[in-house]
Amino acid sequence: MWSCTDEVVTISAVEDGVIEVVINRQSVRNALNEATALALGDALKSVAEHPDVRCVILRGEGSAFCAGADLAEFENTNAQPASERLARLFLPALKSMMAMEKPVIAAVSGAAAGIGVSYVLASDLVVMGRSAYLKLAFINIGLIPDGGANWHLVRKLGHAQAFEMAVLATPIEAERCRSLGLANRVVDDDAVVAEAHALARQLVTQSPQALAATKRALRSAQALSLAETMTLEGELQDRCKASGDFTQRLAAFRQSRRK
Repeated sequence: MWSCTDEVVTISAVEDGVIEVVINRQSVRNALNEATALALGDALKSVAEHPDVRCVILRGEGSAFCAGADLAEFENTNAQPASERLARLFLPALKSMMAMEKPVIAAVSGAAAGIGVSYVLASDLVVMGRSAYLKLAFINIGLIPDGGANWHLVRKLGHAQAFEMAVLATPIEAERCRSLGLANRVVDDDAVVAEAHALARQLVTQSPQALAATKRALRSAQALSLAETMTLEGELQDRCKASGDFTQRLAAFRQSRRK
């Protein structure tokens, strides 16, 4: 179905609609320069729009997930307001991950640092190797976390834990990420990709429209009241019930109850 989109970001089809999007700048631990950030945005938009894609695995090639922005390039872009640079280079990819109907699994090996943390936080499920970690080191160079990291972390962790992670720049190891709710699975380092694919295989057996509706409901609930959330749930439920997939699955469920 797919070949590589770019030498720094590749898309590969595995099977049953499972797609890998891979950052491939191993010489700089998959740090994102402008070309890579734009290519990643294009790749995620492409898989989001493709009707045959059922689940997306995002990972970095080699020993790191993503070491953040490539400072060798970005320190020369001070003339451009940071808000414009973030909106142009990173927001499209992050929005695609959160808005696409397919689940996105981050397979994290080694470091996810700086803007790399934002891609992990924007994913729906996170698998980490035992030696993997998340690190917000912005404060070490006199900056603040960006790429939406503040938005995600205060919702996932609350102020105190989010503040500690942001201002101490301490690496958050995989097991602590799991205990904090930032990761779903922690496995041996050499099993990260396999575990991500095992999760993907489970997901693609589920109802596509129910997966999409569940993702939308959960993403939307963060900004809605209880009443608004229940209204949205009802609308999405009606759409699911109107599908042939629901009819088939309900019939199969009833048949299994008779056995």
